[in-house]
Amino acid sequence: IDKFLILHADHEQNASTSTVRIAGSSQANPFACIAAGIASLWGPAHGGANEAVIKMLNEIGSVENIPKFIDDVKNKRSGIRLMGFGHRVYKNYDPRAQYMRILCNQIFEQLEYDDPQLQVAIALERAALHDEYFKKRNLYPNVDFYSGIVLRAVGIPLEMYTVMFALGRSLGWITQWLELVSAESAMRIGRPRQLYRGPKQREVQTIASRQSGFLHFDDDETPQLGAGRQSSGTVRRISSAKAPAGPPDSYSR
Repeated sequence: IDKFLILHADHEQNASTSTVRIAGSSQANPFACIAAGIASLWGPAHGGANEAVIKMLNEIGSVENIPKFIDDVKNKRSGIRLMGFGHRVYKNYDPRAQYMRILCNQIFEQLEYDDPQLQVAIALERAALHDEYFKKRNLYPNVDFYSGIVLRAVGIPLEMYTVMFALGRSLGWITQWLELVSAESAMRIGRPRQLYRGPKQREVQTIASRQSGFLHFDDDETPQLGAGRQSSGTVRRISSAKAPAGPPDSYSR
């Protein structure tokens, strides 16, 4: 567990760490900043990646099914994806994944147990690393590929995987926050910039032409949106161009 937590402790400006730093730059307290980091880590593309790998390995089932799975991934059938491969920073093998693979093998040697899921993972890794489709796209195993197998081997339930990730990453979050507050005199609020790349000029609808899109409530306070179409069984769009009667807060703005 200690090695697992160390490998997850900190890793540059990933989504959750950047969230913690942005929140900290506003002088929010550490509890609020860590909560912000957890909210970002909650997303399946971030903290839930190792859980997705376990589910993928379960769906593959056995080594014999790997060729078909690889073919389905390459042909994008039914939205099937190769989980635990690829990284926004690394264009080759994630060094953390190498250590996680070693840790995984050490655990099963100590347990004297041959895990079928580990055999599927090893065979899948081998197949992907020798396939030109994945090599051209720089898709190599990342830290999530073996971390779920490690957690399962030591008895951590699937729904707790993201919690374990957060437990390890919280050390990095707190360190990042401390770095901010230790330079308080020079600290400025985070303000990412944004470049607009849309049309230079757009037509603006008049207020009168927009009124047909307002929501309003009937006497029974049922929201109406759209003539002839139901949304959630109750909402219809107003077909009339006339503004709805009633006080201003009886329709959305």
